[in-house]
Amino acid sequence: MQKVEKKLPKATAEIVREYDELQQKLNGLDPSWSDEEVKAASERLYELENNYDWFNVEFTDSATGKKGLKTVSGEVIAPALYDGFNEFHSYTFAPHSPVIAIKDGKCGIVKGDGSGLQLCDFKFDFIQSLPFCTLFVARWDGEKERFGIIAGNGEIICPNILTGVSEAVNGIMSIESGDKCGVIDIDTYQCVLPEYDDLEMDAEADIVFVKGDKRGYVTEDKGEFVTVEQYETDENFIDVPVFATRLP
Repeated sequence: MQKVEKKLPKATAEIVREYDELQQKLNGLDPSWSDEEVKAASERLYELENNYDWFNVEFTDSATGKKGLKTVSGEVIAPALYDGFNEFHSYTFAPHSPVIAIKDGKCGIVKGDGSGLQLCDFKFDFIQSLPFCTLFVARWDGEKERFGIIAGNGEIICPNILTGVSEAVNGIMSIESGDKCGVIDIDTYQCVLPEYDDLEMDAEADIVFVKGDKRGYVTEDKGEFVTVEQYETDENFIDVPVFATRLP
């Protein structure tokens, strides 16, 4: 028998108000609160988050037929200027994140504060946000199979050559193109194109890139591959930063 997914009720204004009050109390925690009071408030917050639908709501301007986006509290985060949207964020997690909108068959990114401020041109065939960072998967120029990575302003960080991408860990996201791999630093947006056979990434350590039988580092300033031996013995590489992981 096929499992039917339960549809959650939309969070009402009253539920949103209770959620906001609990968040404010827990964030500015009163030191006089007992452990029991903290536990009860946390459990109620968890209950609210998991028993209601908190995702943003699409609305239509009856005069123009164009669509906008608002939170469950009714706050407009994207005016009714678009043909639709690619994603709907949750009120409980970054409700004012940049909005991926669709106009004339193309995707673009607008600010999620209701202003409609366009952050990048509507020139992409597809855009999807990546978790826990401000980067996006995108396709453009009619590419159907592979994809690239862009920043929120539309800047192309990696071209339309990728076949895989991992969730960022310790500030670094690994990327793949076929059987080759590379990395993107999610804070600086610096990219090492997928030209390597393997990666060795330990926490808070320089990343080792493997190319054939050689193991080495990639410098941050020039993207130069330097073997481990050369980096550790050549005076020209003293204090030259290389791509590395870091703890949050």
